[in-house]
Amino acid sequence: MKKQLILRSAAIAASLLTMSFASLATDYTVWNFTTSGTKYGSGNYDGNQLNFSSSDNALSINAWADTGSSNSIETATAAQNSWGLLNLNRDENYNEHYVDNGYDSDMLLLTFDDFVSITKIDLGSAPYDSDISIAAFDSLPTLEGQTWSDVSSASNVLFSTSFADLSTNWVSLTSETAGYDSKYWVIGAYNSSFGQSSSSNGYFGGGNDFLKIAGIKTIAGTGPDPKPPTDVAEPSSLAVLASFGLFAAWRRRKSA
Repeated sequence: MKKQLILRSAAIAASLLTMSFASLATDYTVWNFTTSGTKYGSGNYDGNQLNFSSSDNALSINAWADTGSSNSIETATAAQNSWGLLNLNRDENYNEHYVDNGYDSDMLLLTFDDFVSITKIDLGSAPYDSDISIAAFDSLPTLEGQTWSDVSSASNVLFSTSFADLSTNWVSLTSETAGYDSKYWVIGAYNSSFGQSSSSNGYFGGGNDFLKIAGIKTIAGTGPDPKPPTDVAEPSSLAVLASFGLFAAWRRRKSA
């Protein structure tokens, strides 16, 4: 009887270990965009690029705005400071450190090495209004020379929506983004071309939106070419085999 109890306890422990590793494999990645001072991306001002990395993914960010003729989209300057990400478009001077829609519509293109779903956003600053628009694409979107209406209605759009009146803290976006995995995301100040969230109770258009994006949280997705299993999957597999082996031994003991 004592040996049976030991085997049963070991099997339960191995099962719990399996669930623990499975949980670790689906943990969020927190991307922090704040930095001391003001930092500009690599390359020239307009069309530069900010680069970030985590233990299992990499991210590049480019700034865009509809500053061209007939509101066509052009490259802008991506930067970051102690409040988060900034977009300095061609119509603004370099003292206006926001992603905003006060005059032009500013957006940021986030390009990941591997598929993710964006689950939360942290606004480091939103002094006036705090509405955002977001979209995911199944391939790299064409922005140069397009309008935001063209971009939001392109054939490679997985989904697009907007959220009203976000707080300057971590806010969940999963009511709309859940189930959408992509390498290519566009986020910025509210833009009516991207629609409105079906779950938002806020009011859009209550004022111009001036944002600094302090961070986002992502969870690994399962696109057409997901990464090979990481090291964390190996002990998980061993725990599964161990739990089955211990359970079988316990069953044999019990039936003997």
